[in-house]
Amino acid sequence: MAKKKAALPKSATDVAPRIKKTTGNGRTSDRFQIRLPEGMRDKLVEAADGRSLNDEIIQRLTQSLERDEMQKLSDRLKAQGDRLAKFEGEIASMVEQLRLRDD
Repeated sequence: MAKKKAALPKSATDVAPRIKKTTGNGRTSDRFQIRLPEGMRDKLVEAADGRSLNDEIIQRLTQSLERDEMQKLSDRLKAQGDRLAKFEGEIASMVEQLRLRDD
């Protein structure tokens, strides 16, 4: 008899509970454990160039999230530009029709 696969969790919070940790300077940070593919830890340590592994991971995640946000903004601006171009075309057409009427 085949075993049923467990349903995938809906979000990261379903997988790992948040553990708040207060640092020495009073700041609070979330703790999160992660499993890395073999060799990735060494690559990250090497890329960190003197920074801590934690700082390197946070820097890379931050860059990725910022890139995602920039892409969303770019997509919204493109959509706005497309709508503006459409309206400009419609206005130009109306102006042309008014000119033909006046002639």
